[in-house]
Amino acid sequence: MVLPEFQGRGLAKRGARTLLERARDEDRWGVVHAFPATGNGASNGICRSLGFRFVAEREVTFAGRVLRSNHWAIDPRTDLAPA
Repeated sequence: MVLPEFQGRGLAKRGARTLLERARDEDRWGVVHAFPATGNGASNGICRSLGFRFVAEREVTFAGRVLRSNHWAIDPRTDLAPA
């Protein structure tokens, strides 16, 4: 999560890209999954722009609440979009 006063500067996308690049370069992870809320346009946009594939809309339980989320997946070794 990026604090409101720092949103809109590309920090979340840069941070996610850095982690995915490191995972790719170190061959540390396989497929990475993301579950942003369906109404969170910014987070879904980050997933789309980095090369995540949309899997499905689903309900995810987090902190005792059921949230409607989009399920995205990426294999950083093969799917990470160019910077």
